[in-house]
Amino acid sequence: MDDINKSRLQLIFTMLLFGTIGTLSRYINMPSSIICLGRAFFGVITILILLAARREKPDAEAIGRNKWWLLLSSAFMCCNWICQFEAYKHTTIATGTLCYYMQPVFYILAGAVVLKEKLTAKKLICVAVAFCGMILVSGVLQIGFHISELKGVIFGVSGGFFYAMVVLINKYMKDISPVNTTVMQLALVSLMMLPYSAATGAFSEVSITSVGIICLLLLGVLHTGIGYIIYFDAVNKLPTQTVGILSYIDPVEAVLLSAFFLKEPVNIYTIIGAVMILGAAAVSELTGNSEAS
Repeated sequence: MDDINKSRLQLIFTMLLFGTIGTLSRYINMPSSIICLGRAFFGVITILILLAARREKPDAEAIGRNKWWLLLSSAFMCCNWICQFEAYKHTTIATGTLCYYMQPVFYILAGAVVLKEKLTAKKLICVAVAFCGMILVSGVLQIGFHISELKGVIFGVSGGFFYAMVVLINKYMKDISPVNTTVMQLALVSLMMLPYSAATGAFSEVSITSVGIICLLLLGVLHTGIGYIIYFDAVNKLPTQTVGILSYIDPVEAVLLSAFFLKEPVNIYTIIGAVMILGAAAVSELTGNSEAS
């Protein structure tokens, strides 16, 4: 098997892995900040162990050069993860995931404002289509502004916004590998979430069960630590367009698991909205890749 096919299989594996995060979170009866803390802590420990096994160590010089960007991106990552898990608590996995997948839209808009990238008519249409799709997915047209459902939608969209900010900030980092970036971001997220969880009283709300602990360990060790290493190893060897297309395995799987495994309702409006959001995101990514080439 050549390197390209191996990397493609690695990326498919990680996308299938990431697509189960929402379902897995259903079995962790803990506040979102504690889930984020555990995920980051177990994730960074796992990556450091894997690096040590490969006789590698974090690049202190590269980390030092980018310390302020790393600090800022980690703060946004905290917000990103909290919003993502809060979305799962207030609405279905399908709705939370699809609203979260508005992230390419926010990145397009942020790129136009911050990076002064050209905002073409096609990109504006993608933004409008994705926004309309989000309205359909949210269920507002069918059930009105149900407060819990609306919270889930807002958290999902906010999570997508904060993720777009993380990606945008990462563009400003110079001469630092994705693995070094991830190690520091996870370490900083752990340090940030610890006092935040204590200040908000999250530790007193933790419900410790064997299933919850196992799922949190899986989320940190497998989905974050091992998953991120395999993911970055794959994306560094694959064309950007291939990465962009295969990334849609994640939300599609999350929606299917929501419907068939968790038995959460998925109606025709959700399906149409999903096609609009994922289609607009795909077109915007393919457009961006063709313009960059």
